[in-house]
Amino acid sequence: MLRITVDQKVDSIAVQLEGKLVGPWVHELRELWSSLPSTRNRVVVSLTGISSVDVLGRCLLSEIHFAGGVLTGSGLLAKSLIEDVTGIH
Repeated sequence: MLRITVDQKVDSIAVQLEGKLVGPWVHELRELWSSLPSTRNRVVVSLTGISSVDVLGRCLLSEIHFAGGVLTGSGLLAKSLIEDVTGIH
């Protein structure tokens, strides 16, 4: 299961993910990402609450990163995932 919390602010949109970014939940996040305003000021995606990610989830996070989304998170899994997806160490 994946919980997605969206907090729209004046200059940014914060997306908090909690749970597993696997299987059908990847599709749910993709739908949300696609529905965000095309004038995306700044989208910050927090991965702190993620407990597992499958290959399709990693691909989607990579797409979000390369489209300008900012991936953040604390903890070993989140930091490792961010490094893997973005190539930033």
